[in-house]
Amino acid sequence: MLRYSIAKLADKPKGTKIELPAVDVRLSAEKQYYTALRSMLTQIASMTRESIIPLYQSEQEQKRAARAYTGDADRSWFGGLQALANQLQRIASNTVNRILDLEAERHTEAFMATAKRALGINLQAVVSQEDLAEYLQAAVARNTSLIQSLADDVVKRVEQTVYASSIAGNSVTTLRKSLQEQFGITDRRARLIARDQTSKLNSDLNRIRQQQAGVTSYSWLTSHDERVRPRHRSLDGNTYKWGEATGAENGLPPGQPINCRCLARGIVEF
Repeated sequence: MLRYSIAKLADKPKGTKIELPAVDVRLSAEKQYYTALRSMLTQIASMTRESIIPLYQSEQEQKRAARAYTGDADRSWFGGLQALANQLQRIASNTVNRILDLEAERHTEAFMATAKRALGINLQAVVSQEDLAEYLQAAVARNTSLIQSLADDVVKRVEQTVYASSIAGNSVTTLRKSLQEQFGITDRRARLIARDQTSKLNSDLNRIRQQQAGVTSYSWLTSHDERVRPRHRSLDGNTYKWGEATGAENGLPPGQPINCRCLARGIVEF
């Protein structure tokens, strides 16, 4: 990564301080991310309805016909579901990886545009998309791991719910309701992952681009709406150095705490 001094390029009077507008998260990226995860969960739910529930229903009918214990849910029921989840996880991960790449490209262009507006300089000679290659590799690994965990979790929830219903002798109607609750939990987790990871990506990119430009400090900027948590509202306008602990959860910078929508506005000092 080519490091440079944005302050020297702008050449403003000594003692001047200018805040760089932070690049915000693109809501459409979050929606695309969530759509990829939702597609995975929807297809797993569909196979559960079409394959697992009929097996369960047949098992319950056999128990009633025999009027005795004839066995419970078999682990072999879930092999196909796990195989499908693994396949869908790879598809979702590939989709998300493309989203991350596109967001990194957008961020690069937006960062240069904000520098142009705020400082009147063109950064095309010192900023490139290749600067982010190493970071994006790590971000891809992080997101792939989260998606794999989500896929494994939903299969495990299906298994445990079916086993519990089988042991209790619950009706198919009761099983369906229990499974719907479990899929609702994983759907909410998918939404959280999409929101949190796009925010973290944007936060990381703001930090990387600012540090590359020799910007060592930033001001905390909230979304200034009713959803801002009180703790973060108290940080609005505070100045921190990159790498310095903040007043947020675990001392994290803007955009890094779970579900944080705050931004870091780089302070260029001349």
